[in-house]
Amino acid sequence: MTWTNITFEPGVWKDDSPLKAQGYYIDADKIRFVNGLPETIYGWERASASPLLGLCRGLFTWQDNARSAYAALGTHLRLYAMDQDGAVTEITPATGYDRQSIGFATSLGSATVTVTGWTHGLALDQKFKFENASVAAVGGVTLDGVYTVLTVEGAASLTFTAAETASSSAGPTAARVDITTYLAPGQADGLGGLGFGTGGYGSGGYGGGASSYALYPRTWAFDQWGQNLLGSPRGDGLYEWAPNFSTSDPVTNGSFSSAAGWSVGAGWSVGGGAAAGSAGTSASLEQNIVLQPGAWHLMTLNLTVDAGSLAVISGGGTIGTGLTATGNYRRAFYAGGGSTQLQLLKDPAFAGTVHDVSVYVLTTACPVPNAPTQIGSMFVTAERMVVACGSNLDGAFDALQVDWSDAEDHQAWTPTSANLAGGYTLPAGGRIVRGLRGARENVIWTTDALWSMRFNGNPNTVYDFTEMGRGCGLIGPNAAAQIAGVWYWMTPTGAFYAYGGTLPQLLFCTLARDVRDHLAWVQQDKIYASRVTGKNYAEVWWFDPDLRDGNECSRYVVYDTIRGTWSCGRFDRSAYDDGAVFEHPLAADTNGRVWFHEKGFTQDGGPRAWFVTSAFNAQGDGQLVVNGVRPDADDLQGGYAIAFTSKIRGAKGTSQRSYPALGVTASTGERSVRVKGEQVSFTISGNAAPSYWRQGALAMDILVNSSRR
Repeated sequence: MTWTNITFEPGVWKDDSPLKAQGYYIDADKIRFVNGLPETIYGWERASASPLLGLCRGLFTWQDNARSAYAALGTHLRLYAMDQDGAVTEITPATGYDRQSIGFATSLGSATVTVTGWTHGLALDQKFKFENASVAAVGGVTLDGVYTVLTVEGAASLTFTAAETASSSAGPTAARVDITTYLAPGQADGLGGLGFGTGGYGSGGYGGGASSYALYPRTWAFDQWGQNLLGSPRGDGLYEWAPNFSTSDPVTNGSFSSAAGWSVGAGWSVGGGAAAGSAGTSASLEQNIVLQPGAWHLMTLNLTVDAGSLAVISGGGTIGTGLTATGNYRRAFYAGGGSTQLQLLKDPAFAGTVHDVSVYVLTTACPVPNAPTQIGSMFVTAERMVVACGSNLDGAFDALQVDWSDAEDHQAWTPTSANLAGGYTLPAGGRIVRGLRGARENVIWTTDALWSMRFNGNPNTVYDFTEMGRGCGLIGPNAAAQIAGVWYWMTPTGAFYAYGGTLPQLLFCTLARDVRDHLAWVQQDKIYASRVTGKNYAEVWWFDPDLRDGNECSRYVVYDTIRGTWSCGRFDRSAYDDGAVFEHPLAADTNGRVWFHEKGFTQDGGPRAWFVTSAFNAQGDGQLVVNGVRPDADDLQGGYAIAFTSKIRGAKGTSQRSYPALGVTASTGERSVRVKGEQVSFTISGNAAPSYWRQGALAMDILVNSSRR
């Protein structure tokens, strides 16, 4: 016997024929290459029992001031926060408050309620809330709760599903009701119709209107503002959430059953469940309250106005404009926190009553005042300025406009001589795809170019913008990741680049053509990149939608930044974050489940499948005969199998033969086989729980015959 050690170059090579790639592996799944040898990645397990509604296309992790870990997960339908215990809470931004008289109709035995007479402006699957209805129920269905648009019947009509079925057919019955509307859903899929191919390079060219964002799947940009979260769904505004999951009312005696808790100024009288103001003097009702630091609050009150105006003031700042009409008012406001004074200040002409005053900490995200209402993407600089990449701050949306807030004030966006807010329009580059904060500079990608954005300390310009290279734009807003100060990304042409502060460098990729040829180009904005680091490896993973599987992210490619090698595989992950905030990386799959990765050796406690396939080996015109295998693996957990495939070429074509797999365990010493062919390939695979394999000194008994058989 002639035992030969089997060695291959590290990495997977798919961009040539299986014979031309001789000496490499040609396919793999759940395999990485460490120190030149293939090994399985680590396992994954559920991080939360609560699934997400919608497809997650934004994942960000951070810590609050107490160093508690959180994750933000933005889907095309909702926004969520997950705490370090895996509890998921919906924090979808509330975008509007109103009170209207609308009609409700029910049908006996049905949970579907029809709403009429409400010019709602809502979309399918959008969330809204009814409360404080003047009519308790219609047809046995209570008009209080959070609902989702089931169908849009018209501009003033929709249906929703109630929590109970109707006990009778009723309505339409008119009822006045408080309404809260939440962020409208985004697209689940790219709709194409622009640019290179069907939705690729150059989509939504220079100056493309914000309406073009309806062609893209909704993606999210996140960053941290102190302990708060900032988030922006592509093509929408800027929202903020403070880590609050419960609320309470710091106002004492908001119903004014007596004067307790309030300082009553001249011209006010309290009693009978209301505070009455009379004309003749300017005076206030006052109370000291304690607000949550750095959080958004909701002020509510019921008001009747016979004349004049009432102002609501917190900490010396007026909440909204003066109240001049009878109504139920709800207004969100930001508070620095701590003890502050709540004032209800009437002007001299005011005559009316106020009751049911309350101030609640909001547990949902809130729109940030004065920020652009249409943003391509956003990030926070090291100087604590919020940057909008693609903006409508000056009116019309400009896909190449960069605007930023004042330092330490994310609500100050108008440039003045007293602040550092400002803006800059990139002179060329298609449209901005994404901007991100780097280790030494900020970077902005357009569809064609890479730009550097560096702070210069000059209050007149604030930042210097330098074009670092063209023909190296970004394929999608989440297709870039950073390791050790170097950015890695995928371009609209399917190439891979790196940038570490000098010039963008094209990466030689043994999988680029395979990725490009099978990419679902209309869905390229779904591509999601993340760093994945551990002992002896520092990788960038790109999850991509593959035409062979459908519209969602189903496969991945991996670049080992230490050794410059590539691997690939199959994974239904739509978002991934290795921010080192949680103990393990977090990922979301296309079914809305959240996972810890690089943890253990199983798939959520069950078996996990993996494999690696070698290229075909040939020796001149001779025939290879494999008579035996001596497997070797390090730290093996679970068994695995080795299966051979051979090919013989002849005048009538190529015949291929697959051989039965050889089972291997930790105690296997040698296995006999009889494999013949001009070309021979093998696959090593496993599917066990637990399962781990790292190739050792694999050896085979190989004979080369000079004659053909």
